[in-house]
Amino acid sequence: MVRFVVMAAGLATRMGKDKLALPWKESTVLAYVLQTVLGGIELQQAHAEVFVVARQPIETYLSTKDIARFKTLNGVWYQAPGPQPLAETIKMGLQDLKTEVQWIGFLPGDQLGVSVPSLSACLQEVFRTHPDFLVPMAGDKSGSPVFFHRRYLPELLALRGEQGGREVLYRYPERWSKFPVEEHLFQDVDTPEEYQALLNLIV
Repeated sequence: MVRFVVMAAGLATRMGKDKLALPWKESTVLAYVLQTVLGGIELQQAHAEVFVVARQPIETYLSTKDIARFKTLNGVWYQAPGPQPLAETIKMGLQDLKTEVQWIGFLPGDQLGVSVPSLSACLQEVFRTHPDFLVPMAGDKSGSPVFFHRRYLPELLALRGEQGGREVLYRYPERWSKFPVEEHLFQDVDTPEEYQALLNLIV
């Protein structure tokens, strides 16, 4: 079983506001990413769950229809007590982990480049190869979602401050299972200028 941890409780210092609540297509940035994750799980018919660590209640980001779908597909919404550094968001996303969860995939809540086929393909590769780490690669560039085998939980739980999963990942480069993807998969939103540029592409 895989748990997707969607990290949505960051400080968003460069955006200056909660970027995940910004409009995107017919929903919000975070709702779009979650819809994509759920679609990837459905397409793969995967034994998976989604655990969101967010700054605000679920109603801030998702419509009533999206909330129902989220809950139907084993979604768990954890509201963090205020903006959190990266390591704390990771720890919150690892709580209440069932014994049958063997891999944890981490995905930022603003990664608008994700697609249902790409996430489905990542899941398929995890279940096929049983990696220590599945790392999406666009050429020499790595990005999210990275999947960690649960044997690395102690190291993930030992992270501090703004240390992220890459702190653990780069200790074991020889254990990476590299999975080729298109670079646009890694597109996210950190600044108002990036958000506006992406909006212009979909108009």
